[in-house]
Amino acid sequence: MDVALDSHYTIGRLHLLCQDYVCQGREPFPYVILADGCSATPDSDVGARLLALNARRLLPGFALAASSETERNARHWRLGRRIARRAARQARELGVDPTVLDATLLVAWCDGETVFVHLYGDGCIVVRHADGEVAAIQVEYAENAPYYLSYLLDSGRCALYREAIGDPATAQSVHYLNETGATTRLESFDTPTVFDFSLAALPAVIVATDGLSSFVNAETGERLDVLPVARNLLDFPDLHGDFVGRRLRQVLADYARQRVVNVDDLGLGAFVGKH
Repeated sequence: MDVALDSHYTIGRLHLLCQDYVCQGREPFPYVILADGCSATPDSDVGARLLALNARRLLPGFALAASSETERNARHWRLGRRIARRAARQARELGVDPTVLDATLLVAWCDGETVFVHLYGDGCIVVRHADGEVAAIQVEYAENAPYYLSYLLDSGRCALYREAIGDPATAQSVHYLNETGATTRLESFDTPTVFDFSLAALPAVIVATDGLSSFVNAETGERLDVLPVARNLLDFPDLHGDFVGRRLRQVLADYARQRVVNVDDLGLGAFVGKH
């Protein structure tokens, strides 16, 4: 199946510096990689870029070697650790502290039939069914504290993280949202967050940073639900060139006229099957 691919990222209304980063490509297969730096960590925009670029470098070997879901789950943290270690070496060479790697990472690729997604930290996945119905998966963490890859490099910081999030066995929340309601699955903070989606059944798959849930009405302070925002973003007039960027800019402009803004940075990537 031919796959339309595009991605884009934009700054949040309350941010002075964008800490999201996105990269995409088609060799050796279509992929999108998103990273979202921690607002509380200085220079995490640098860390987000280092993580994303190292993930791009290591992804082909990982994706081609992990032939089954079981194997991908088993290799999930091995890939994350390799990405973090390479990025940490580069951070030290630049003279910055490895804590700049306090950033979430989302790695997605497509083999032509299936979109595979690995999350390291929070994020959101939106799918459109063949009948047009839109659904989403939203991954969050206790205390709004994602489990960053940087914690794999420092046992002391990892121990502090475990203390801060309450019960580690239920610190990761995976929310499944659709037109009829929502369900939530609680997981250990370090459970591999891995998904795959058939483009035959789900012809459009969007991956996003947590900025997708940051749209707020500036007059009332009310936060918009993820599904209506996602439905707007999926309404691509066409699939040519910068189709995600064009749609995102249009949605942001339409919302601005309604006094609705994204208060957090937002990174998006889309895989759309073309028969």
